[in-house]
Amino acid sequence: MVAKGAKSVPESLPTELKHPYYPWDLKLPHYVPNELETTTILAVLGGCSALVVLFAWVVSGNRKEPFCFLRRLTLCWFLLCAFIHTVLEGYFAVYHATLAGHKTVLGETWKEYSMSDSRYLSSDTFTVCMESITAVIDGPLAFVTFWAFMSGSNYRYALQMILSLCQLYGDVLYFLTEIKEGFVHGPFGHPLYFCFYFVFLNSLWIVIPSCLIVDSARHIASCQTVSDFYIDEYNKKQGITNNHSKKNK
Repeated sequence: MVAKGAKSVPESLPTELKHPYYPWDLKLPHYVPNELETTTILAVLGGCSALVVLFAWVVSGNRKEPFCFLRRLTLCWFLLCAFIHTVLEGYFAVYHATLAGHKTVLGETWKEYSMSDSRYLSSDTFTVCMESITAVIDGPLAFVTFWAFMSGSNYRYALQMILSLCQLYGDVLYFLTEIKEGFVHGPFGHPLYFCFYFVFLNSLWIVIPSCLIVDSARHIASCQTVSDFYIDEYNKKQGITNNHSKKNK
């Protein structure tokens, strides 16, 4: 199945190269067209994501000490990231070499996304390494961060900063490598494949982590300010006590 808006394949190309992905000379010997429609794939992925977000929203609202609205949204983001990094990107990390021929829901989801970036079907070195690290490290870390906030761990903002830095760094590299290569792996300017898939969806992992890094820094700095104040007060009291002790001697 070739999604609407995809380029047509020149008849002059050999049969094994007839696929809807950029560039035309990309070799995908295992390629099998998708059976699911684009709307079906988006509906399944969107529905699963919505269930994860709904679960996080309900759980975060049943706490004895309730979170504010923005903090609950942040927790929804962490659990959504845990789902996407572990399940979706984990699937790619494991099956990237044969992904072009998969007919599973996750496989066809990746083939649909690859309309915007064919590096996901060609086992591109950077993409495989980046997604593998994301699945193995960022996925579990996102869940741990979610749990740290739910349990009131003292490490919650440190974990939030580490996770957000990892996400931001990986996504910036993802964009920069494609920019450097001249956007040759997808239809530049296409409203769905370029603007929505490639730019909008990936931009979420730049904008949101950037905001969370600032949020983490502010909370950690506030804690440090309080800590410094009490340390100074303690040192002053110790100094006064020592002076009294010397006078009494």
